[in-house]
Amino acid sequence: MIARAAYIIYKGADHMMSFYPACFYKEKDGNYSVIFPDLDHLSTCGNSLENAIEMAVDCLAGYLYSAAKEGQSVPPPSDINAVDVDSEYNEYESAFVNIVAVDVADHAKKHFETPVKKL
Repeated sequence: MIARAAYIIYKGADHMMSFYPACFYKEKDGNYSVIFPDLDHLSTCGNSLENAIEMAVDCLAGYLYSAAKEGQSVPPPSDINAVDVDSEYNEYESAFVNIVAVDVADHAKKHFETPVKKL
């Protein structure tokens, strides 16, 4: 269910979680690339798997936040089993598909909506 739904609302929560499949590629130099095939091949990278996951969350949040602010629609996420890791990129050491989840509103408050203090 999570892999097929763009938004899940948790009972009692004020925010929505967004879930999209992403292809994670370990490069031959040890760095990681991440591609979201459903989101016009949106991509990011990291120098470790942990860093790539953090960057993927930030990248997904930024994309969905910008789309919402601009009134643009976003496609629904694909079923994770339908994502072909080799269709995106094929020059990697290893690869896998995983769901990236983010509470866009919460992430935006912490990272994108910095209040400006008047002097």
